[in-house]
Amino acid sequence: MIAALVGPLLSGRSALALDQVRTTYLEKCGGCHGIEGLSGQTYIPTLRDRIGTLSCTPEGRTYLLTVPGVSMSLIRDDALMAQVMNFVLFDLGGRSTPAGTRPFTAEEVHTQRGHPLSTTDLPAVRAGVWARAIACANHR
Repeated sequence: MIAALVGPLLSGRSALALDQVRTTYLEKCGGCHGIEGLSGQTYIPTLRDRIGTLSCTPEGRTYLLTVPGVSMSLIRDDALMAQVMNFVLFDLGGRSTPAGTRPFTAEEVHTQRGHPLSTTDLPAVRAGVWARAIACANHR
């Protein structure tokens, strides 16, 4: 059963050999965002083949690291968080991540998490960031 659930995340790897990045995603992010990045019709955004669009703008890239689920995550190791975010961006983001997108670094994660997003209306902020990223992606 577990192998069937995590199979799409393995990219040809054995279900018994989940690496630290995928295991961390499953433990810390998968409960809300889904094990395959598909959260369904909820308040939590779907990641699969969508999340990469945010990397089209500097604002979107910053948003990815300052949103509460990342900036206040229990994943306190910046290098590991960078690896998890790269998994999200490149593996789960798939075709939505533009060619040439640079990977997150531990330094970038550390800097951005020092300035967490603070808003009383996260859905409105998210909608604005998404709209601008989509407009940018459509002009590429």
